[in-house]
Amino acid sequence: MTKNNVKIDKRLYMIDSFRGLAIIFMVVYHAFYNIRYIFGNPFGWVLRLYPLQQAACWMFILISGFSFSFSRNNIRRGLLISACGLGLTGFTMLFMPSEKIVWGILSFLGAAMLLVQVLLPVLRSIPATGGFIVCAGLFVLFRDIQYGWLGFEGHWIAAVPAIFYRPHWLFPFGFPFDGFWSADYFPMLPWIFLYLCGFFLYRMTEKSQQIQGLLMRRVPVLAALGRHSLGIYLLHQPVIFGMMWLIFSVFSLSNASASVV
Repeated sequence: MTKNNVKIDKRLYMIDSFRGLAIIFMVVYHAFYNIRYIFGNPFGWVLRLYPLQQAACWMFILISGFSFSFSRNNIRRGLLISACGLGLTGFTMLFMPSEKIVWGILSFLGAAMLLVQVLLPVLRSIPATGGFIVCAGLFVLFRDIQYGWLGFEGHWIAAVPAIFYRPHWLFPFGFPFDGFWSADYFPMLPWIFLYLCGFFLYRMTEKSQQIQGLLMRRVPVLAALGRHSLGIYLLHQPVIFGMMWLIFSVFSLSNASASVV
């Protein structure tokens, strides 16, 4: 853990634990998503897991923003995560085109790290509490901008002019063009504001010994998962897909044998 590029011996293990919990939420959601949408099993109730998927995403982004000040080199880390996001895009386009990921959460997190690093002198001059409140409000306002509206989760207050959705190069910013598709899409708007909420939240709590003490506690299994979250994210879908393919292949074969008998 570092602060202002100075190494600190203490580690906020609870942050790893929260990240590990988010990993579990994500793996569970994607497992049932694959069963429903890739292998075609009619589990309509999978749609009810949307809050679980959102909880995982919100936790990842908030924690990433909260952890920004811990990194020794956010430029290097941002470039690494962006490269992982680009690699995931290439992999899914080649091997899973129906579930391709274009500007997914890794691409967003990499870009967010780089952007916040560039804006760091300005962001540090903003009062932490005020910055958190403003960013939370902007996140709510821009939550549904990818659907053409200002508002939160279907509670819309105004339409966004269609001209913003015509250029094909604006999709990373929250303006997908007609026909754009991605199985995992996290544009800069609105998610940069949730990331900044995490950034300002750390600044609000960094001087509180009580909160820092709580964050130094750990849940061993969750903390271990959280410390390897990037590797798990990159590998979990191929592993889940392979396991599901094997299970459903064997299951189909067994059904076929039973029908013959």
